[in-house]
Amino acid sequence: MTKNDQSKGGTATHTSRRQKIRDNGHHLARHNLWELFLFLLVSICAYNVRELNLFTMASEPLRQLLGYPPPAYMISIALAVYFGSSVVLGLKALAYRTKPTSTWNHLGYRSAFYFFYSFTGSIAEHFLPVLLLGLLLYGLDQCHLRLYNQGTMHGFDGVSENL
Repeated sequence: MTKNDQSKGGTATHTSRRQKIRDNGHHLARHNLWELFLFLLVSICAYNVRELNLFTMASEPLRQLLGYPPPAYMISIALAVYFGSSVVLGLKALAYRTKPTSTWNHLGYRSAFYFFYSFTGSIAEHFLPVLLLGLLLYGLDQCHLRLYNQGTMHGFDGVSENL
């Protein structure tokens, strides 16, 4: 232990644990940014095929099996419910300072709405709301990561030498 470590009340273990917390925070932030990048790539692809109607492209037997696609307003209601529940869960995680997790589920959920709208042939009209809501949710996720990491590091600074 160096003289500087003693004056700060820290040990090698303290520094090691602090570094592990910092590395985990960086890993989660990188994961979230990769997920955002992939969402933007999916959005670019959806924009390029915005006039596509997957339902009319399907064969007649498949269309009979699937039935008619739901109207676009029902998909919009599902998008609003998903967005609202994600915001509530994100704000709850911020309020209770829960540890962020790294899953790829949200990329699939947010990207699926482009796919749903493609069955109704209405990606062009609904592209911007899907993109903006997805970006807002990724921003909320990034805020959660940032505030959690700051709170963890701030709380760790006050921990005693016995850790």
